[in-house]
Amino acid sequence: MASTPRQADALREQVSRAIRRTTDLIADLKSLADGLATLLPADTERTESERWREVARLAALDETTPERLEALVEALADVLAGLTSADNGAHWLAHQRARLAAGEDAAAA
Repeated sequence: MASTPRQADALREQVSRAIRRTTDLIADLKSLADGLATLLPADTERTESERWREVARLAALDETTPERLEALVEALADVLAGLTSADNGAHWLAHQRARLAAGEDAAAA
């Protein structure tokens, strides 16, 4: 069943909210990392990446969390772009289904 303009608008708003919330979460995690880093002894020999790894371990986070969330925001932005067409996202959906049927990884889009 093809979506209606109202359904497409609602989905676009939902995707937009998810992008905003994920972007806010990234900022919150970076702020948390900065706060936790103040607890660590000053060590000029460690790189920022090394300090993040330690902070991530202290906070029980996967150290790739910010990058994974940034990739999610990019993927959602692509979804949002596909949903802005006049066909309420039908072309985008057909393209995505064809890619997945061909064995292409969803994250590679």
